[in-house]
Amino acid sequence: MAKSIIQKHTDPLSRECYLCRKEADEKGYFGELKHTGLHKHHFMHGPHRKKAEHFGLWAYVCNERHHEYGPEAPHVNKEVDLYLQQVAQRAFEAKYSHEEWMQQFGKNYL
Repeated sequence: MAKSIIQKHTDPLSRECYLCRKEADEKGYFGELKHTGLHKHHFMHGPHRKKAEHFGLWAYVCNERHHEYGPEAPHVNKEVDLYLQQVAQRAFEAKYSHEEWMQQFGKNYL
């Protein structure tokens, strides 16, 4: 398992839902969020899931709202899914390059 290049804190006692943290930050809440009930979500899926794991293009998301269920879950919400793919591409390109992204994933999400 490659370390996430998207989420800094992934150990069991400090990890939080990536999308809940984004929402909390936007609302000015910088306190703790819950650390349980989280699932590892690969921002690139389908045939690219293994590459997402290899390159660290994943983060933890909560089961309640952001994993497979709920209106804000990337598995059911195409806008959220696209947003996470864009986050993955930006993180990848910051570490590698746009050319490498295109070689590995073959599509520009930005």
